[in-house]
Amino acid sequence: MFPFNLNLRQTVVQQIDKAVLYSLNRRVPDSLESSVGDGPAFEAVLAQTSVDRQKTAAYHLTAPGEHTVTLQSPMGELVCRVQVRPAVDPEAPLLLFHHGFNEYPYTNSWRRLFPTAVPLPVHTVCVQAPFHNSWLEPVDIGFASVQNVYQIFAGSLRIMELVQHQFEAEGAAYTVASGISWGGITSLLYEGLWQQTRGVIPMLSSPNLAQVIWDISDLFDRPMQLTQAELQKHLDFTPYYEQCAPDRVFPLLGEDDLFFRMENHADLFAERPLVTIPAGHISAMWHSASMRDHILNILSQLETR
Repeated sequence: MFPFNLNLRQTVVQQIDKAVLYSLNRRVPDSLESSVGDGPAFEAVLAQTSVDRQKTAAYHLTAPGEHTVTLQSPMGELVCRVQVRPAVDPEAPLLLFHHGFNEYPYTNSWRRLFPTAVPLPVHTVCVQAPFHNSWLEPVDIGFASVQNVYQIFAGSLRIMELVQHQFEAEGAAYTVASGISWGGITSLLYEGLWQQTRGVIPMLSSPNLAQVIWDISDLFDRPMQLTQAELQKHLDFTPYYEQCAPDRVFPLLGEDDLFFRMENHADLFAERPLVTIPAGHISAMWHSASMRDHILNILSQLETR
């Protein structure tokens, strides 16, 4: 009976993943593939993305509540938000948390992982990525081109950089970056680019976005205009991840995840202490207590460094 129940659970959670992936797969614009090689490189988009200091009250970002951050970018003005929950102690560490792709509202997983009834030993800030003001924006706009994908990451990175600066200027001891799915990639990019956090906790994620897109195409037998090598060249962020010190990355993967498949992503974390949970990508939020425990355990380890 036990193996049957185990197999049934795996089938159910993977069918949930598959249903969500089917919807996303149908909505991805054809222009994404055709845009490969046409736009600027990721770091060029990042260099051209900046916080608009005249329209952003940076000094408010350490206060509780939701705040607006305005960015100037190659795509024009972008308005994003952050949700802030300060710790009682101004010298507590900062946990920068980033949501998943197409997560709406952007605070959904953050609130489930960190309910207000559970006191935290850290300041925590949830960062909203560009093109996440509605359910349709992330795919319709964010995946319209490779440059747009880069813009999502670049916008989030500039906001994270600003928030870290503000909190540490007011006494925060250090910063830890974490995120779910897309947010995990963003967190790895953040540390890989600047090496200014004490730790990174990517969950249900890896730096290889190209592999995710390729696996989804394969799952639904949808031919791609690109070869896997071409896709890897533009959307595999592993080179940035490799700039992270091995003892600063603390990954968590879902054993039945059809987005970030264990068999295609676990090996990337070979030198890191990989934690797994018996969940798919979407159903992982049923395990929010286990994911929160993982984060709190890592925070406790980092406190002694």
